[in-house]
Amino acid sequence: MRRKFLTWLLLLVCATFVVTGGLAYLQFDRQVQERANQILNTRLNDLAELLNYTNENMKHVVEINNESTLNRTRAVAELIRLNPAILLQDEQLQRLCNEMGADQLCVSDANGFIIAASPSTLIGFDLNSHEQSRVFLKCIENPGEEIIQRPRSNAHNGEVFQYAGVTRRDAPGVVQLGFSFIHEQAVRANTAFAALTNRFKLGENGKIIAFRGGALMNGADLSFPTSDLLSLPLNKTESTKIGDREYYAHAIEKKDVRIIGLLPAEEINKISLESLKQLFISNVWLFIVMFLLVWVLLQKLVLNGLSRINRSLQRITEGYKEERVHVRDTPEFTRLSTGINSMVDSLQSYVEQRKERLQREFALARSVQNTLLPNKFPAFPEQNQFDIYATRLQSENVGGDFYDFFMADQEHLCFMLGDISTEGIPGALFMMRAMSVIRSLAATGMPPAELLTEANKTLCENNITKTRISFFLARLNINSGVLRFINAGTPQALRSASGAPFEMMPMRSGTVLGAHQNSIYRECVVALQPGDRILLYSQGILKATNAAKIPFGAARLQEALQQPTDSVTELIRTVQVELRNFTGHKEQTTDCTLLAVE
Repeated sequence: MRRKFLTWLLLLVCATFVVTGGLAYLQFDRQVQERANQILNTRLNDLAELLNYTNENMKHVVEINNESTLNRTRAVAELIRLNPAILLQDEQLQRLCNEMGADQLCVSDANGFIIAASPSTLIGFDLNSHEQSRVFLKCIENPGEEIIQRPRSNAHNGEVFQYAGVTRRDAPGVVQLGFSFIHEQAVRANTAFAALTNRFKLGENGKIIAFRGGALMNGADLSFPTSDLLSLPLNKTESTKIGDREYYAHAIEKKDVRIIGLLPAEEINKISLESLKQLFISNVWLFIVMFLLVWVLLQKLVLNGLSRINRSLQRITEGYKEERVHVRDTPEFTRLSTGINSMVDSLQSYVEQRKERLQREFALARSVQNTLLPNKFPAFPEQNQFDIYATRLQSENVGGDFYDFFMADQEHLCFMLGDISTEGIPGALFMMRAMSVIRSLAATGMPPAELLTEANKTLCENNITKTRISFFLARLNINSGVLRFINAGTPQALRSASGAPFEMMPMRSGTVLGAHQNSIYRECVVALQPGDRILLYSQGILKATNAAKIPFGAARLQEALQQPTDSVTELIRTVQVELRNFTGHKEQTTDCTLLAVE
């Protein structure tokens, strides 16, 4: 055992050494990567900021140029106002165009057609015919409007021009000046960028390369292809090989310019391999000493005590109530043993108290339920129009089913069966409340649908326990045999017509009571004949199981109901006998309730 343990310990030390060495190398590599990233990111962002500053200055130049262009266009409009005849003189228009430094001069009428121009080939052009020129119609629609466009392809021949337009001052129309645009600004920007990159150095042999719109802005003299650099990820430093050299590459993008920095790996990677070796050797000694100490401490002070405690806890969880922990090797284990023993004693005491309290609570709940349910039969000896009988086989849980029946008036018998979702005292109290509400409303002569709708509203109020009742309510006219009933949930009703086999009564299934305050219930109506029987049963009848956990089911219930009986009392007792024979008197988890009317 000792040799095996030492072998595993040696393997663990070796594995730890390898892992630690690898982590140290990864840490070394990560630090080099971070240093390269810091240098590249800082220098490139500084360059981008300076380039942005330069571009801002260029914007000011453009703004001044636009204002100058508008001023010249205003001057032309004023000259035409003072001398309208100039529109008829091509040479005068050409001279005026040249004096303004423009390449085109156009004057349109109120309909947007050019009536005078330099060159004259533009005469007759419709400003509304092209998207570029159409915007100048605003100067006709809004007198005093002034428009300056960015350089773009014109509508005449597609050349790049910058146009300015103002409202004519002598008549409705537009005065325009056009200036040919060659890419001087772009050339100046590229030249300025090349000069800026020369001022930003990356080590001895580092390089800064930039692209605008995929086109190279600088570095035309590079000895390696640059197209692959466009695929580098942004804002991330990566090691890449270009030619026969390793570089750390970092790319950023500011507006339409992508700037890439290349830093040679040999200029940043200067950590000595000797340092790594010394680090590995020191780690080996450190781990050997550490694991020896840990082995002694764990084995002598911790593992033995924990093993004994676990054995005691295992016996406690298996049900050995007298088992206690007796590990006193150290003060800590002494306190732990004492604490565990105290906790076990407290838990056992609590379990016993809780068990006794639940038994008392269940006994009280059963007493409340049994007291409220009518259990005196015959229930109405003075009535000969009908016979009624009900019973409930109570489960090990309290709550569950309940039934009730009473004469709402001299002609109407009300009977019901319900299943409460909450167990214990809260369920019993909710049952009392439901029976009280329904009896009170039934005494008013209210129809079943209206009665159940109002009862549901009342039961939903202050329903803190969220208790629900699956409920069947029926109102029988004992003279005419008309039965009005409502099913709200899962209770089922069967009908035997004049001794025929029992069949399921067609009915709607409404929402359980206590769920939604605005639920509306609709009743069903059936006319009963002398000898007809109605049987209500809860789901517990079908779910009752035997020792093999096989449910009683609807088929066995039908078989029990087919046996000939002389009264509803005998009918229900027959079902009870069949149910007990099937379950073998096994305690059920749900109530089994039956109510029959003939």
